Amino acid sequence: MKRAFNYKYIVLMLLLLGTSIATAQDGLNSIPVSETFSENGSYKIKSIAFDNTPGNIDGVSYVYDGDQLMYQIPRSFDMLLDNSTRIVLSNDGKIVVYYHNKKYRPEKEFDNVVVYKEGLLFGSFTTEQYAACSSKENDCTVLYNNYDAVIDYKRSDYGKADYKKVLRSMDEDEEWLHNKMLVIKDNIIYTVSGQKKISVFHTDDLVLEKNVDFEKLYPFIKDFPSPKTVILNVPKTRMTIDQFTEKKSGETLNRLLEKRYNLKSVSKNNKNAAKEFQLYNISMSGYMTRFGFLELTSLNIDAKFDKEDLVKYIDDINFDPATIDNVLPKQYFNYYAMSYRNPNDNVARDEKIAHDKALKQERIRRERLDTINGFFIPRSLEESFLQLDKIMPEKERKILVSLENQPDKYNSDTGGLGIWIRTNWGIIDGSRLQTYFNERNLFDPKKISAIIVAQYIKYLKKESQVARNWERTHPRI
Repeated sequence: MKRAFNYKYIVLMLLLLGTSIATAQDGLNSIPVSETFSENGSYKIKSIAFDNTPGNIDGVSYVYDGDQLMYQIPRSFDMLLDNSTRIVLSNDGKIVVYYHNKKYRPEKEFDNVVVYKEGLLFGSFTTEQYAACSSKENDCTVLYNNYDAVIDYKRSDYGKADYKKVLRSMDEDEEWLHNKMLVIKDNIIYTVSGQKKISVFHTDDLVLEKNVDFEKLYPFIKDFPSPKTVILNVPKTRMTIDQFTEKKSGETLNRLLEKRYNLKSVSKNNKNAAKEFQLYNISMSGYMTRFGFLELTSLNIDAKFDKEDLVKYIDDINFDPATIDNVLPKQYFNYYAMSYRNPNDNVARDEKIAHDKALKQERIRRERLDTINGFFIPRSLEESFLQLDKIMPEKERKILVSLENQPDKYNSDTGGLGIWIRTNWGIIDGSRLQTYFNERNLFDPKKISAIIVAQYIKYLKKESQVARNWERTHPRI
């Protein structure tokens, strides 16, 4: 029973995760840092991000009474230039309300409107809950955003260092909405949604009124102020972790690792070296702090390295902190991937021969197994359908069929049923199912998993003889 539950849970989560978060990968040119003042000017919230990924909350926010720190919140509230975000601080400094037109993750902290009270998450709203509209409608957003329509990008020198916003000519209402889709008066927040409906949020008692007619309320609120916000975006350091230099010696982390393990570094892009020599890989991510210490958040290494020893070694290195802007307590770096080999060419070649021989023997062993790491391995396409029937509840099967023409969701590298198949059915490291496809001149793991899922969808749609028809057009070679 435990294994069956885990199967369902893993498949469901991977399938659903494959349909989300894809839009959060592009990144920004700078790291969002901002200061926003309360309506009475007595309080201020300073929000500092540690990364520049859209929708990211990795950072810290400080709330001040004048110059005195009151409390801090362990997240950032990114203020973006495109009018899709706003932040409000109450007149006693205790309430923070953050608005974001996009929701990147399912957790409450990522809802479109979040309310924090004295540093703790107090409540949240989705766009549908706050603005009383349907997510199926294109203009269903908590904040009215006409940024793209009213900015004269050419005259503004958009994308250049001397960018200065220039607006196109527009109606008075549109200009007001561009500058004041959110206003505040006496601790009451008025927001105009994408559908030009007004929501009224009382920060004193946290009462929400919504779906108020814009034309009716506009004359009353048009002279109300918007929160004063200063955006202090700072440049993102573009170097990778291996380029960080030790403060004392001036040597890079890459060079330090070469010396410590008596190895020679090889670029990940050097395909010839990978064919000729045995390579040992290290990849990691983490934060560089203002004090010059690297706080690791992930570390993946080959068995050649002692993980505990490597972590302790990196923890003890004092790097040059000048690599990050002094506004940031720390900055996140998500890329370091380097390969290493024995500096003696002959030894490195012998290691490669021995490794390939062991790998071949392991693949032969795996091809004989009906179960690997607790997962039953199908012998054919048809048998994979029967296993998926056992693993996936009917609800998930319906979701899968709805994604029939969206392989980027069901077969992506970040989620979806395809990656589950590649990981657990030996499509990458060897299995009898992998051999079944190799015998049909199919070797790319991602293509194999895509075939399995696409044909399974046909099977779910009751197309007759799906597996046999596929085998007929893909005979053994």
